[in-house]
Amino acid sequence: MRTLVIMSGVLALFGATLGLSYAQSGTPTPKQSIIEDAAAKLGVSSTDLAQALKQARKEFGNKHALHLGKLVKNELNVAAKAIGLADAKALRAELRGSTLAAVAQKHNVAPATVATAIKNDINTRIDALVTSGKLKADRAATLKQRAAERVDALMTREFKARS
Repeated sequence: MRTLVIMSGVLALFGATLGLSYAQSGTPTPKQSIIEDAAAKLGVSSTDLAQALKQARKEFGNKHALHLGKLVKNELNVAAKAIGLADAKALRAELRGSTLAAVAQKHNVAPATVATAIKNDINTRIDALVTSGKLKADRAATLKQRAAERVDALMTREFKARS
């Protein structure tokens, strides 16, 4: 009987320790569970995998932002050239409080001409990515369509006047 009481006490203490340990660690989130599962399948620690993913997201975000900035600057240069202005800086100055369509009309250029120039430049860049194997053709078609819609919206967007 004494052995039974001692064993019960040991089991209760073990159960309490296990329960306390589980309560302190908390239940893993689905994201943590996925990372742990993927890490186990890859043979790396979940901490290493989480850090690698965090770094990759950071690097992708930086590259994406830089690429987008270059694209915007390039397309503004294309628009400026189509309108007959020196560069994007001159165009930006005229865009304050106005639309791209209005600036084009001010310079006796049809807004459709400017929009077409921008769309053609974007399409050329997308086609180059397809040719180099960096982009699939079906994705390129989607990007071209989306870009055309955004260029059309850009033409009538009013840019804020800076004081």
